[in-house]
Amino acid sequence: MPNKTKTLQEVAAIIGEELSCDPAAIELATAADDIDGWDSLAHARLILRIETDLNLRFPGNKLFDLGCVGDIVSLVDDCRTSPEQTNAL
Repeated sequence: MPNKTKTLQEVAAIIGEELSCDPAAIELATAADDIDGWDSLAHARLILRIETDLNLRFPGNKLFDLGCVGDIVSLVDDCRTSPEQTNAL
């Protein structure tokens, strides 16, 4: 069973590295507008980095439904529990 807190920490660490911000300040409700530099290009880089670092492949139709960090965390957890999405890379 996925651990949302652990997943948030993993995703926040990636966001922090990519966007030079404090991962401890990133919460489930954090949105792109809350972080300087998180534009559409940065979002694409983040998605690719999360997929690579966590060895996942996100379904393309889900990428447009990500309104906040909590949505990304839920998508990561969904992929981890779906056998066809894990180890996709």
